[in-house]
Amino acid sequence: MNNDDKLREQMKSEPVPDRLKPENIKIMLDNEASKKKRSGIKLAGRIAAAAAACTVIGGTAAYTLNNGKFDKSLKTSSVLRGEQENSDNGTESASETKKQASYMSGAKDYEQIYTMFREANKKYNEKQKAYDYTLGGKNEVSAAVEEADESYAEAPMTNGEFTGGKGGGNSYGDGICNEPDLPSVDGELPTAPETEGNTEVPQTETPTEEPTTEADPEHSETYYQEQDVLEADIVKTDGKHIYYVGTSYDESGRFHNVLRVANVKDGKFTRSFSIDLKDICGGGTTSNSVDEMYIYNDMIIVIGSTWSYSDEETMGSRTYAAFFTTGDEPQLIDTYQQDGCFCDVRISPEGYMLMNSSYSTCEFETLSGSDDIKKYIPCCGMSEDYKAISPQDILLPEDFGTSFSLDYSIISSIDLNKSGAPKEKDVKTLAGYLGDIYCSTENLYCAARQWNGYDTSTITRISIKDGNIEPQASCTINGTVKDQFSMSEYNGCFRVAASYTETKEIFHRYADDEGIIDGIWSRIKGESEGYYTYETVKKDNRVYVFDMDLNMVGSIDGLGIDEEIKSANFSGNTAYIVTFRQTDPLYAIDLSDPSSPVVLDELKINGFSSYMQSWNEGLLLGFGSDADDDGMVTGVKMTMFDNSDPNNLKAVDTVTWNNEYSTYDEWEDRDGQTEKFYSSFAQWDRKALLIAPEKNIIGVPVELEEYTYHIQDQAVSNESHHTSMYVFFSFEDGKFVQKGDVTAVQDGWDYNKYHYNRAVYIGDHIYTLSVNNFVAVDINTFEKTDDLKF
Repeated sequence: MNNDDKLREQMKSEPVPDRLKPENIKIMLDNEASKKKRSGIKLAGRIAAAAAACTVIGGTAAYTLNNGKFDKSLKTSSVLRGEQENSDNGTESASETKKQASYMSGAKDYEQIYTMFREANKKYNEKQKAYDYTLGGKNEVSAAVEEADESYAEAPMTNGEFTGGKGGGNSYGDGICNEPDLPSVDGELPTAPETEGNTEVPQTETPTEEPTTEADPEHSETYYQEQDVLEADIVKTDGKHIYYVGTSYDESGRFHNVLRVANVKDGKFTRSFSIDLKDICGGGTTSNSVDEMYIYNDMIIVIGSTWSYSDEETMGSRTYAAFFTTGDEPQLIDTYQQDGCFCDVRISPEGYMLMNSSYSTCEFETLSGSDDIKKYIPCCGMSEDYKAISPQDILLPEDFGTSFSLDYSIISSIDLNKSGAPKEKDVKTLAGYLGDIYCSTENLYCAARQWNGYDTSTITRISIKDGNIEPQASCTINGTVKDQFSMSEYNGCFRVAASYTETKEIFHRYADDEGIIDGIWSRIKGESEGYYTYETVKKDNRVYVFDMDLNMVGSIDGLGIDEEIKSANFSGNTAYIVTFRQTDPLYAIDLSDPSSPVVLDELKINGFSSYMQSWNEGLLLGFGSDADDDGMVTGVKMTMFDNSDPNNLKAVDTVTWNNEYSTYDEWEDRDGQTEKFYSSFAQWDRKALLIAPEKNIIGVPVELEEYTYHIQDQAVSNESHHTSMYVFFSFEDGKFVQKGDVTAVQDGWDYNKYHYNRAVYIGDHIYTLSVNNFVAVDINTFEKTDDLKF
C-alpha cells in the first residue's frame, strides 16, 4: 500500500471533524487572531498549522477554498452585545445605532495616552484568562471579564484576511514595533533628519521635442466619486504627457519602483524618460513601494510606503508623498512623511491634499514608560520638520477597549496652492482607530470596523474646510462598510450601506476517545478540554441615512439575506446595492424620503458586480465576476443595466470571459488538454477600467493564463502561456460591440510581462499602458500608431 492509499484509508476511518473544516478554521482565525504568543508561537500560527495538518491528511481545505464553498460571512458578528442581550428575540434592528462623542478632543499630554494604553492592555491580559477553561466550562475570571468594555478593534478583518485599512495599505502592527528611524531620547521629541536640499533624480531619456504653446487636447481623467474631489491613480495625463508609476523587475527578479514619463502628440511618442524611485525615502535598510500619484499645480506627487528594518524584532512603516517639478528635467522639491502604511488620499477643491495612513505600535510590554514616546506616538512632517505628533492633535475615544498594541488612523493636510512649495497645514490622529475613508467637498468620513466576536463600524465626520481637520460628529452602526462607494453625502444627508452578520459561539468538549486529528488540534491549541465553533444566526444587508450630526433619520434592512455587499452606487436619491452568495441581486432603493427608504426593485442574475458606474442617463455599467447557479465564480463579467425605471431594473447586455477546465476520466486522458483561467485587474481596482461615455468607449484589462498538460512515463509537466489584453468596446443599440484590443503573449514566467492595467485617451488616440510598454492606437480604427518600450 503506497502513501496515498494509506492516507485514503486513514481518512475513511477517521474523517476530518467539523471544527477543522476550512469554514470553522477561518472563524477560529478571526476570533483568536489577537491572542498573544504561547511558547513563542502565535495562536494564529497554531491554527494555520492545524489547517496545514488537515490539508496533508485529507486535502479538504484546499478543495473547499478553491471552490468557494464556505460561507465567508462567518468571519464577523456585528450585533452590539448589549442590544442583543436586551432584545426580545436575540437579534437587533437596523434602526438601533449608537451615538458617539468620540474623537472630539485631543489628549492633554502623552501621559494620558500611555495611561489609557496601559488600562487597555490590562483588560487584554485579563481577557486572555477567559479562554482558560475548566472541566466545568468557563472559569470565574471569564465570567467577570465578559462585563468589560469590548469596543476596541482587536483584529480588523477583510474577506478573512488581516488588514490595517484599505485594500493594499496593510498596517504591520500585531506585535511589531513601528519605531521611527530617527535619533531620539526618552522624553524628548525625535528631531528632524539631516537633509541636503533638492535631490537631482537620475533619468534616461530620448531626444527632446521643441516646446509648444498649443492648448492641451481633450483627454480622459481619473474618475472621481465626488465632483472636484481629486483622486490619485498610477497614471495621469495632462493631454501632452503621460505619467505612470509602477514596479518593474529586472532579469534577476529584483524590483525597481519607477516613474515613467512620455510626451505624446497625435498618437506618437515624441520623448520619454524614467525616474528610479528606489532612493526616495529609502536607502540602507529601508525599502519602499509606490502606490499612486497626482499631477497638480505643476507638481508631480508620488505617494507610497516605506519599511525600515533595524533588527529582527523591529520594523517601521511610513507613508510618503514625494514632490517633483514637472518639465523635461524633474527635480525633487521636498518629501512629506507620516508613520503607518498608506491607506488613501484626496485633494480637496480648495487645493489641500488629505492623506490617510494606518499605524500600529509595538506591544505595550515593550514600552519602558510614558517617556518612551518613539514607540507609541506616531511622527509626521516635511523632511526638515519630521517629529512626533503633538498630544492635542491625537484625538482619543472614551477608552481603547482591550489592546496589546495601539492602532492609529493618521490624517494629514498638505497645502498645494503654491506651486513648488508644498507645506503641512494640519494633522489629526484618531487613536484606537483604523478604517476606510470617503471624501465629499467639505467633509471626510472615516469608517472603522471593530471586532470583538461581533462586528460594528464607527463612523466619524471630519470637516476639511480650509485644510483644517476638525472632527464634527461620530456614531456606531451595526455592520461593516465595504469601501468608499458604500458611503455618500447628498442634500444634507449622509448615507451608508453595510453588511451585517450575527454569530454565536458554541463550546464543544473533547470526547474521551479523541482520535488522532483531535489530538493534533488539542496540542496545537494548547487546550485539552474542548474547542469552539461559530454559528451564523443572522446575515443581511442594510442602508442607513443620517443627518450631518450623524443622528440616524432612516434605515432599511433585510437586503440580501445570507449574502454580503459586493458593490454600491449612490446616484442622487437612489441607491443601487449589489449583494452576492449564489446570485447577484441588484437592489434599487429610493432615498428621496430620508426617513423612510424603500426598495423599488430587485434584479437577480448569476455572478456579481464588484464595481458600478453610471454610463449615461438610464444606464448603469457593472463590472465584476461571473458565477454558475451554485455561486462558484467562473470568470469575468461586464453587464449594462437599464435603470431608467428603478421600479423595473433590467440587464440589457453582458460580456463574459469564462474559465475552461479540462475533462478526463483517467489521469492519462489529461495529456494534451488545455485549461484557461481569466482574471482582470479591474475586479479589485476599478481605476483599471477606461469608462468614457463621451467617446462611447469602455476599456477592460483581461489576463489569461493557459496551461497545457503533457504526460510521459507517468511524469506530468505543463507549458504555460500568459496573455495580457486590454479590450475595447462601444455600446451601440443596446449591445456591447468589441472595437479592438491591445494584446501581448508571453511563454512561461517572465518578470517583464506586459501587464496592461491602464488606458487613457488623448484627442483621437488611446494609449494602453503597462510598466514596460506603452501602445498607441487610433480611437476610430484601433490600429496601432506607435509603440514605446522601456
